[in-house]
Amino acid sequence: MNRFIPMQKFVIFVTISIFIYPFLTGKVSAQSIPVSATGIELTASIDNPEPGQKVTLTARSYSADISASTITWTVNGKTVLKGVGENVLEIEAPALGKTLAIKVTASTPNGAVLSKSLSLKSGSVDMIVENSGYIPPLFKGKMPVSYQNTYKLIAIPHIANSSGVEYDPKTLTYQWKKNGQVIEDQSGYGRQTLTLTGDIVPRALNITVTASTRDQSLQTQGYASISFGPPSISFYVDDSLYGPLFNKTINDAVRIGTQRETGILAVPFGFNKPATGLGNLGLTWFINGLEYPDLSSNESVVLRAPDNTEGSSNIRLDIRNNKEILQGSSAGFSAVFTASQNSSSDIVNF
Repeated sequence: MNRFIPMQKFVIFVTISIFIYPFLTGKVSAQSIPVSATGIELTASIDNPEPGQKVTLTARSYSADISASTITWTVNGKTVLKGVGENVLEIEAPALGKTLAIKVTASTPNGAVLSKSLSLKSGSVDMIVENSGYIPPLFKGKMPVSYQNTYKLIAIPHIANSSGVEYDPKTLTYQWKKNGQVIEDQSGYGRQTLTLTGDIVPRALNITVTASTRDQSLQTQGYASISFGPPSISFYVDDSLYGPLFNKTINDAVRIGTQRETGILAVPFGFNKPATGLGNLGLTWFINGLEYPDLSSNESVVLRAPDNTEGSSNIRLDIRNNKEILQGSSAGFSAVFTASQNSSSDIVNF
């Protein structure tokens, strides 16, 4: 009996080897059966396109080589593109409230079928930037954000239901981000405004807002890039009869006429100051480099030309904010005058 024990062990060993051999070598049957797979990735070049915006859709697969596959693209059930290796489709985003049902199917040479679908919708956000920097009354222009200004961003989203009716912006949820970081304390339901103050280090900012319905079924995004610059000074003739002539800025020179004097108004654009008064601003006026300290609180001055003399004088104004140290500017112009009788000086004076 003992001599048959080795034979039994040998038979068991051979049987085990036969069953594990195919798994070790990785061989498969040549008669493979076609399978259905979902190993395909479908991405869009724009996550939240605007109506009519061009969108590029790309199909990729990490489980099969689809470069030699027959790829079929359908939009709302209609074939719009078909061919070998056609893994890219360009399409226009639908109108507000409309949806495009997009499906891509790849049939590989070995019989595998891979498919992926997505729904493409559209929306948009208008972004309005309001700056707290000073501008004169009735000024119609838009003032850029100056250093250390407080500024507000207002999002006006356009999202519509299936009937094309836009949602009230007050009923949407907003998520605000600054340079990719969520601003938690200013995000939430109905919070379509964001208020920020420029840092002491004036770096450019990228602001993103995502507006979505309460059930998160629809959403859209808006973007704004905020850059900072120094405030500025502009000069205007301050007419004794009509007041400041804001229709024309004094650029290089102002001519003093026969009346021998001209009023000048300095406007500190973009500075942090109240509507009336100077606030924390300090002004320094110069004529030909000579400082006039007694005019440190004057935004408006009167230039008086000497008699019987022709020439010009250089006027300069420095403005500094005594609280926000980055706010400062300097500007100037020339006051040109002609001769008249009874001369007493060869420069203008305040």
